[in-house]
Amino acid sequence: MTQEVDNNPQDDENKIPVNIITGFLGSGKTTLLNHWVNSPELKDTLVLINEFGDVGLDHELVESVDSSVVLLQSGCICCSLQGALVDSLATNLIKAQRGEIPQFKRVIIETTGLADPSGVISTLCGDDFLLDHYYHDGTITVLDGMYVREQLKNQYEAVKQIALADLIIVSKTDLIDSDEVDAIYEIAQKINPSAKILPAIKGNLSPKVIFDIGPYKNANQAYDHKVTSWLNIKAPNIASSIRPATVTSTVGVAKPKIIAHSNIDSFALEYDEPLEPLSLLAAISSVQEQYGDSILRIKGILDLKDQDKPIVIHGVLGNLYPLSELRDWPVGGKKSQLVFICRATVLEQIKHMFNEIMLNPKDSTLSYYQQMIDGIEKAED
Repeated sequence: MTQEVDNNPQDDENKIPVNIITGFLGSGKTTLLNHWVNSPELKDTLVLINEFGDVGLDHELVESVDSSVVLLQSGCICCSLQGALVDSLATNLIKAQRGEIPQFKRVIIETTGLADPSGVISTLCGDDFLLDHYYHDGTITVLDGMYVREQLKNQYEAVKQIALADLIIVSKTDLIDSDEVDAIYEIAQKINPSAKILPAIKGNLSPKVIFDIGPYKNANQAYDHKVTSWLNIKAPNIASSIRPATVTSTVGVAKPKIIAHSNIDSFALEYDEPLEPLSLLAAISSVQEQYGDSILRIKGILDLKDQDKPIVIHGVLGNLYPLSELRDWPVGGKKSQLVFICRATVLEQIKHMFNEIMLNPKDSTLSYYQQMIDGIEKAED
């Protein structure tokens, strides 16, 4: 497991945020991206795409820097993702430092041809060079309003895209009725209760929506309300390994059901007494090392011993982001709430292993995790 993205969270201000936009072929993400790259809000953005033609940029080009980089009238830089992701990010950073292209303050990676965004997330969170200069600032998943029903029924990747999303955009809502839109929203919230969901018609959605979705923000930013929304999982299951997830109708209301064939499940833990922080981190580390990408997300608000304020914890695919502190406790009182989204086939093993280590952590691991506690970013009063 990568223990944390940044050992010194305060340095994130000097790093470049990276957003991933994903979705199946025909979902509408290309139309959305074409709208975004021509907007003034993204004038200082580097966009990595597979082919320039995929997003209809030809009529907007103002300068061709080389065979892989073009500048747009908006000031956005578009780079054809010809090489490996690490090489593209490193090369363009060096070009910007040399003055060969304008400095950029954000990166958007469009995953055309890649149904699963987890590989991109893992690369961003696992490469030493990228960790020094960039940080993953959230994933946007575009759902095809007309065909998401079949995709969720037949494709595990479609469910995983929703589970990994920080923002879900439902396209083509003008082509389906309101009951179908409601059903899509409900199943998306069932798979990922913490993600914000928005509609988009012909890509007409402001790119400003991506500025506040990141999984890790500076502790002094007013994002407390977003963090508390992580903990909306009340039902014990998202999608049972025995029975697929379904959206059920309210009595007397005819709403279409959507079935998501997946083995994604979740469990939520609550603790009324303050937790021993080193035992908690040892438990999280151990289950992530053992079960790898079977654990898609870990999110929580924690009451730790010797800490007066609530602590935010967040991990994606085995990568644990820096711990940070909230100003105040959310409504509901002072307690720890921890949510796992994982493969249902290993859910019970994860719960058992987690609880065992919480009760009996190895002494050899505790000193290591003391470093994370010492590095918690403090919130200003």
